[in-house]
Amino acid sequence: MGTDDGAKGAAAGGSKASTGGTSDAKAAASDDASLERVEDSAGGKARFVHTLWRATSLAKIYYSGDHKVRARTLLAGMLFMCATTTALMVVFSYVQRDMMTALSNKDKEGFYEAIYKYLGVIAIAAPLFAMYQYVQDLVALEWRLWLTRLLVREYFGNDAYFKLKAEGSMDNPDQRICDDTRNFVNACNAVLLAFVQKILSMGAFFGVLYGISPNLLYFCFAYSLFGTIVTTKFFGARLMGLHYQALRREATMRFGLVRAREHAESIALYRGAKREAANARAALASVAAVMYRRVAWIRNLTLFTNAYDFATFCLPSLIIAPRYFAGEVEFGVVTQAGFAFRTVQSALNIIINNFETLSGLAAETDRLEKLLALLSGLSKQGGGGGGGGGSVVGGGELELSVAGQKIASSSSPGLINRVERVSDDPNELMSLKDVSVRTPITDRLLWRGLTLDLKDGDSVLVVGPSGCGKSSLLRVVAGVWDSGSGDVVAPPRDDALFLPQTPYMPLGSLRAQLLFPAEIGDADATATAAEEVEAIISDASLFTDDDLHAALDVAGLGDLPSRFANEGGLDAVEEWTDVLSAGEQQRVAFARLFLRHPSVAFLDEATSALDERNESRMYASLKKHCSAYVSVGHRSTLLAFHSHVLRFVAATDGGGSWVLERAEEYEKTRFGGGGREKGGGKGDGDGNG
Repeated sequence: MGTDDGAKGAAAGGSKASTGGTSDAKAAASDDASLERVEDSAGGKARFVHTLWRATSLAKIYYSGDHKVRARTLLAGMLFMCATTTALMVVFSYVQRDMMTALSNKDKEGFYEAIYKYLGVIAIAAPLFAMYQYVQDLVALEWRLWLTRLLVREYFGNDAYFKLKAEGSMDNPDQRICDDTRNFVNACNAVLLAFVQKILSMGAFFGVLYGISPNLLYFCFAYSLFGTIVTTKFFGARLMGLHYQALRREATMRFGLVRAREHAESIALYRGAKREAANARAALASVAAVMYRRVAWIRNLTLFTNAYDFATFCLPSLIIAPRYFAGEVEFGVVTQAGFAFRTVQSALNIIINNFETLSGLAAETDRLEKLLALLSGLSKQGGGGGGGGGSVVGGGELELSVAGQKIASSSSPGLINRVERVSDDPNELMSLKDVSVRTPITDRLLWRGLTLDLKDGDSVLVVGPSGCGKSSLLRVVAGVWDSGSGDVVAPPRDDALFLPQTPYMPLGSLRAQLLFPAEIGDADATATAAEEVEAIISDASLFTDDDLHAALDVAGLGDLPSRFANEGGLDAVEEWTDVLSAGEQQRVAFARLFLRHPSVAFLDEATSALDERNESRMYASLKKHCSAYVSVGHRSTLLAFHSHVLRFVAATDGGGSWVLERAEEYEKTRFGGGGREKGGGKGDGDGNG
């Protein structure tokens, strides 16, 4: 909506990471100092069993969802190939044993027989391992696509994306949807296959190792237990905490760079490049601080694991050598013992060998779990809003918890009761009854007790000082704000259109700009890119090219297609935010309205970039294309286009009052102050606008 609203205070109270993050070297230094606390306090996070349990709960969403048949089939195929490749490794150990024994005995015939067996194993293993890798990649890809689509649907459903930003309750949701989803899926597959493969390896080689030497098997268990305890106790907590911090700070730095690109013109006009460069360097210093410490701890871990792993090459030989020297076993058995020992030891050391993956999985599980839980809670609270149909996955609702606490899905106290419906009275288009509004984060009361009925033919101008909550009225009607109390009967979503001060120009053609927001259904989980694009432009069938040209003419942009004739006219694809001026973008927004003929229009400083002549032209056309409209604005020229004025009056003690009067009365009293203020829900005798 507008930029002068009381929502600014709420947005400022949000997460620093989501609003630009570290802004100077002092903040970076504070981050450095906090790293020690991260390392010391992360001990509770190094609970690997708990991490795996939470990751499994997230994975169940996919494997029990609407894609479950194919998902489970691919998973079963992947596990079958994992078992088959493990069995081949057992066969390989015996072939290698025979080869070494034949060499030590100078048995030429036995050696070449073992070579032929080895070639046979290769002939089977080469295509099998290739197909195994392909199925792994396919499982990860389809899981990632499904989970990303789910997150996108929840993020854009019921205006959750707006609420997350307004409430400041989640940092970097874009990174969680893109990067964390990919990393989570890959880590889950890697850990699952590692566990299955190690369990199968242990089952296959336990008998081999025990048959060679029971003492060797017992020593293998003790050695693995020692390595696991050292790794988890001394390295686990610190590396997990640092991995989480690295993800967060890198996302913060990227957000700052993207934000600078989006506001490039303002920064250039302010000559603020040096300041932004300093912010970027500070963010980089923050990232570097955590990465240096993480690299140091990885060095320490690598030092231990190298010594630990290298020892496995000689320890089996030390234990089995006396039996070989005594002639109790052949030379091939010594090599097989070493192979079996390292295989079983590797299986028992699954935490050590997959430590980095498990560290990443813990951080990514935590971030995705919180995002899904918040989106699920917002979706359930949102009712029938926005772009999605609630958190329904495969017929069941998302049930997630964060840190053991289930997200509340019932209506919270202190919420505005909003419904969308066509009134029984054909002349009544919108109704507000005793509505009070608070900011989402700071819970500051903006105004109280507003009662307003919008009827056919009405036009209301909303005025007041900056920060009093003018744009909040439109947010409440739109359903993107619900903090407060009272009852709102809003026009149906498809029969109302909101025009913000800065129009959103989506990626795509000029046609796409005019058709925005096109009505799009939920795409199938397996939809291709071409099908997604087709869904986006499906609304084009409702309007002909003549309709689009007519809307542009009314908005004073009739020459726009011809200006881009060489690029395709209506189908020209440009970065429209850069190509069109602010005034032209606002007129494109009016063209969208003229195209759809909504019953009610809500304008938030929608003509602030227009000259008076074009402003007058837009409002003259607006009266012909909709039954009623509500405008937020400061210009005195707007008064001529409205029948009523709703004036908000800020109060020093919070909870501003309001005045509703006819435009003529407001014009007479605006300099003399003769109007009567209304607060606490009382009317002014004039009825309602």
